[in-house]
Amino acid sequence: MRPGGRGGSLWLVLGLTIALLFLHELGWLQPLEAILTVPLTSIQRLVADLGRRAVEGIEFLREVRDLQGEVQRLRAQVEALETENLRLQELAAENAELKGLLGLVRENPQRTFVAARVIGYETDPYLRALILDVGTRQGVREGMPVVTRGAVLVGRIAAAEHTRSRVRLLTDPGSMVGALLQGTRAMGVVVGRPDGFLLLDLVAPEEAIVPDDVVLTSGVGGQIPRALVIGRVAQVLPVSEPFRQALVRPAVDPRRLTAVLVLTGFPGMETPETP
Repeated sequence: MRPGGRGGSLWLVLGLTIALLFLHELGWLQPLEAILTVPLTSIQRLVADLGRRAVEGIEFLREVRDLQGEVQRLRAQVEALETENLRLQELAAENAELKGLLGLVRENPQRTFVAARVIGYETDPYLRALILDVGTRQGVREGMPVVTRGAVLVGRIAAAEHTRSRVRLLTDPGSMVGALLQGTRAMGVVVGRPDGFLLLDLVAPEEAIVPDDVVLTSGVGGQIPRALVIGRVAQVLPVSEPFRQALVRPAVDPRRLTAVLVLTGFPGMETPETP
């Protein structure tokens, strides 16, 4: 580069700058400036729009994350409420059962009862039984009837230990209870069957058996009071000499019971023999 070349270039740039400023002030550069401004404005708008969309995208992702957290929190609340609702339903059902038992006690002041909770259920081809949390300590003895709300007979105490006892259900093949048909007043006996039904047997051939008639305890024998509910006639069987028979549907499903009453005393009761 020749001496003085750099200084000459600076003077040239300075001169052009002064000239452009002078022309801008005179307004002679406005057409050129308008042409150059158009692409610059478009680029600025594009950059601004991209920036705005980027910010909106970040905000959207943040909102999605917050919503996911809120959904998880609400789902946990729903699960907790469903669990609490199930617990309250169970408490309501148990409360209704206990109220029914209390009503039975109040309606029969001449009878004595021991309240018991069902703590087990045994079933096999030879025995169907409930296990209760009361025994001889509470005055429970073998042979005593066990009832539930509605004065329904569940079965009888088959064995009693110090603090627990076993109830032989009506459906046990070894169970036999004197029966009375509420409608026709016909007498017979109800025997357990392994299929869950009961057999009404020993009904005199001249007596009528009507479907859906209520089957009650007859009170014969003195160990079970009269008029406890056993079930309803489900099917009248063909006449078989010398007695008539029918299938009886039990009034209660013992597997749904959580609490029962052991009938420890009633007027005319024959005290079961102590083992």
